[in-house]
Amino acid sequence: MYLPTRPQIETARLYLTLLMLGGVAVGLVFSPPVLSVGLIGLVVLGLLDPLAGLNPRWRAGFGRWAQSPLFWGLVLLYLLLLAGVAQTADWGYYLQRLRVKAPLVALPLAWAGLPPLTERLRGRVFAVFSLFVLAVLTVVLVNYALNFAEINDMVRRAQPVPVPRNHIRFSLLVALATLLAVGAWRSAAFGRRRAWLWVAALLFAGQHLLAVRSGLAGAYAGLGVVAVALAWERGRWWPAVGALVALILLPVLAYAVVPTFRTKMQYARYELLHRDPAVDPHAYSDEGRLTSLRLGLDVWRDHPWFGVGPGNLLQEMDARYAAALPGQPGKRPHNQFVSALAGSGLVGLAVTVVAFGLLLWPGLRRRAPVYLAVWTVFFLSCQVENTLETSAGVSMFVVFLLLAALAPRPPGGE
Repeated sequence: MYLPTRPQIETARLYLTLLMLGGVAVGLVFSPPVLSVGLIGLVVLGLLDPLAGLNPRWRAGFGRWAQSPLFWGLVLLYLLLLAGVAQTADWGYYLQRLRVKAPLVALPLAWAGLPPLTERLRGRVFAVFSLFVLAVLTVVLVNYALNFAEINDMVRRAQPVPVPRNHIRFSLLVALATLLAVGAWRSAAFGRRRAWLWVAALLFAGQHLLAVRSGLAGAYAGLGVVAVALAWERGRWWPAVGALVALILLPVLAYAVVPTFRTKMQYARYELLHRDPAVDPHAYSDEGRLTSLRLGLDVWRDHPWFGVGPGNLLQEMDARYAAALPGQPGKRPHNQFVSALAGSGLVGLAVTVVAFGLLLWPGLRRRAPVYLAVWTVFFLSCQVENTLETSAGVSMFVVFLLLAALAPRPPGGE
């Protein structure tokens, strides 16, 4: 009976890991089932081995990996959910939360067993992902050009530019692809450097046409962090000052020339500064977000230390909406930290803040521009969305932080 050799197994594991990462990318854009297959494949590849049963690489490396702040930053967020089991009354919702958030613990547990990506290969992963997102974005913008008047009218009525699946998730992917294109530039992926800056620029420009504010905020903040981190790394600050000034002036230019961007900014200004809810009671998105935060904070005030229980949050918010806004569907707070407050109280908020601090530490310690920028995108996303309450959001959060954590440094420190 033929048995593969250890080098053959490890080579196959590497190629299958790359295939599963590709499945995650495709799944995030197009297909939840493909996303699930990619995530499960990564866990199986990390933990299991056809000869030894348990992956020898995992057994050798897990102890050291389990001491890292990145590992505990991710796992703590899942342990917070597990700690709420004693409070749970809505078991259906709680079990759904356990499934949706499973990547927070499953991927970190398996990650030590996956083949380490060399700087060259990691840069290529970044490059391929950024090209994939750029290709999808190009199709989206071609459709926009072919249906210019109709889509502009949709945007004026507070509807998004049509994109695959969810417009907020897709906009976050565009922001992340922009930053990973910078990572591809730093590692000179496929022997190119300047080409990846062009890819990043095209993705960043396309972000303005999508005009999703959370994605734009993440892209701007991420690029600002990259500029500052590169200056910190190199000890030269004037390029960073120039880049930050450009990032401040770019929205002014975009407001003048990009119709979707201008419409979204006018819409936000009207809703936040000029709309009278007594006269114009429509369910605008920003007003809806603020209402969800207000009701979420009300839940926390009634349960200050341990919250209502993460498994009970949805039914509690439904009850609050039914009392405050009869006929309006209930929503969870549009802020991950307020959700932690309402679901797990001050203790839960403290755990969440500590977890995000642990996740930030590897980037600060290594002065890693791309990792710090990716962390910034997710941190800002968590201020306006329940990023960690959807399977796509959790998957993005875990996979991209783990990939960017060991982002390649350019040869010679450039």
